[in-house]
Amino acid sequence: MKTTKVIIIILAVLLLCSSTFAETNTGPFGIKWVASVEELESMGIKLKTISLKGRITIYISSKLPKNISMAELYFLFFDKQFKLQKVKMISKDITGDAYGSEGKKTYSTFKSKLQKKYGAPTIEIERVGLALYDGHGEFYQCLAYAGCGKWASAFETSDTAITIELKGKRRGSGYILLTYEGPSWSNAVDAMKSSTSKSDNDAL
Repeated sequence: MKTTKVIIIILAVLLLCSSTFAETNTGPFGIKWVASVEELESMGIKLKTISLKGRITIYISSKLPKNISMAELYFLFFDKQFKLQKVKMISKDITGDAYGSEGKKTYSTFKSKLQKKYGAPTIEIERVGLALYDGHGEFYQCLAYAGCGKWASAFETSDTAITIELKGKRRGSGYILLTYEGPSWSNAVDAMKSSTSKSDNDAL
């Protein structure tokens, strides 16, 4: 009888652990954190390497299992140890929008959906005209100019940091940037900095 009870307890613990792992392993756009390049490619996702920075390799893809309709490209960041830990979605350009009306509307739509799913934003910065480009028709120039303005909100879950931004390109043109950082992204960045520092020390 005791043996049976022990087995039941062990199974319950295992089920709890597997459930917790599933909850903390969820990523955006139908993919999971800690996935390898090979695992994503086996799902039919086409990846192309665009950058190699020490232990972090960046890939691009035009399509993921769960797409956002206005997505132009996805950037996926893989660490050698922690594997997939960051994803960025860049939208198609918003054009002919000198006053930012369409961009603000699109941004608000995305923000509302994120808020409904993840709760209230932890950070909200929606200001323009702080430097240089302060005219009504210079909304996107301001967003593209450092220190002039920022249109962004941040959300957090137990394992993911999410940021939505309205970015400027030129007069009347901008885009939406969605960034998801996984549970070990900060560890990957710290490891990369440590590796770079060690390499610099060895070179001296």
